[in-house]
Amino acid sequence: MTGHRPGNDAGARSADDSRTRRSYLAGIAAGIGLVSGCLSGADGTGGAGDEDASSEPSHDGEDASGLSADDVPEFGVDESAQPTPMLLAAAIPDAEPLAFLDTFTVELAVGNVGGATITGQTTTVAASVQSDSADSLHDSVSEPDPVAVELPDIAVGEWERVEVELRVNAGTTWTITADAREHPAFDPSFEVNPRRLAAGDTVVSDVGGFEITALESRFERALHYRTEEGGVGLLPEDATGLLSASDGHVLALHRFRVTNKSDRSLGFGQVIADNAFADAGIRTDPGATVTADAMRDSLETLVLDGGVPFGDNKIAAGESADLVAIQELRETEIPDSTLTLSLWGETEDVRFEAVDDTPPLPDFELVDATISARDGADPTIEVTVENVGDAPGTFRGGLQFYETRPTASDWVYLPEGIAVTIDPGERVTESVPATRGDERFRVTPFERKLSV
Repeated sequence: MTGHRPGNDAGARSADDSRTRRSYLAGIAAGIGLVSGCLSGADGTGGAGDEDASSEPSHDGEDASGLSADDVPEFGVDESAQPTPMLLAAAIPDAEPLAFLDTFTVELAVGNVGGATITGQTTTVAASVQSDSADSLHDSVSEPDPVAVELPDIAVGEWERVEVELRVNAGTTWTITADAREHPAFDPSFEVNPRRLAAGDTVVSDVGGFEITALESRFERALHYRTEEGGVGLLPEDATGLLSASDGHVLALHRFRVTNKSDRSLGFGQVIADNAFADAGIRTDPGATVTADAMRDSLETLVLDGGVPFGDNKIAAGESADLVAIQELRETEIPDSTLTLSLWGETEDVRFEAVDDTPPLPDFELVDATISARDGADPTIEVTVENVGDAPGTFRGGLQFYETRPTASDWVYLPEGIAVTIDPGERVTESVPATRGDERFRVTPFERKLSV
């Protein structure tokens, strides 16, 4: 297709341009309008070709619209046929790469391969998802409605330009389709990139009635989560679990807010009648998001603040929910870190940018860890930690006791963890009672073992 779009790694628009485009998109109704008419050639005539064999297009040169005679293939004429439009070539004149929820203009070269002048005819043109997936991505995307286009008068063997305004609502490969014949050389495919959002940027979709806002990314050495793994045997009890990054790595928290702009309940990431998208999912680069297994509990990778699983939440009309996806990556890879949200399961619709440069980070070292003797009361674990990094940060630690269990880890979390903010060069000591367990304990993420 003439004017074929670059791939998904194309650069982002400026923030001002994105806001202007978002304001424009917000005012567009679900049924997309059109701009139709003839864009005549350089000579303004659209002269005739050889009606007995193949027709040479008459539009010489190229104008600013982007479609020229060089783009139009030769086409034959059937003198005995009714006036017959044929799609010969297509171009998207806008120089910027297309992105999720863009409205854009397509130029079509429409030829007359019949034996009489085309007069007063209408054709429908649509943007349609191109999918070879066995799961039929095409059927899962609620594509914008086709647009009815009134064709200009086209003489036998001639062609004219027609402009059509279309919209796309998924980051994937699309095609131009119409209820007219297509020339064998007609290339209808084009790429749609994810909408890139930096912190504070917003995109609004009329599909599902939601608004997505990128929030500031965070980088942590470790995270706490609530788990019922703190019991022994068949008696689960609440405990404070710890998800920690390995040496030289951090946990990137990609955060975004979903607001329900409709007047109905929204089950974000679920197939329900109130919205039109299925099985929302996430992709990260580089690496992958942290899995539920790594958190040793039933939490999903993508969760609501407060620990509500991503796929099980409901967002009431007018309400918002903050979500976060956790990614472990090397410190040196932070500037390359992105999260891509797919609203349809296989597409790439919204891409959240993290940061341009690696920010200053805290780094924590264990100075000392002790446990008091059991004197009739619970022993106390005392931990001293120093921040040897370049920025203040919150140290999060986990405390465990040892108990042989046939179906789970032998190291079991205690009810309380450690969470304390430490400035660079500062040491802090925290004490936690060992309310469960007997003789053997451990301080994570340092894996320091202690005995009563």
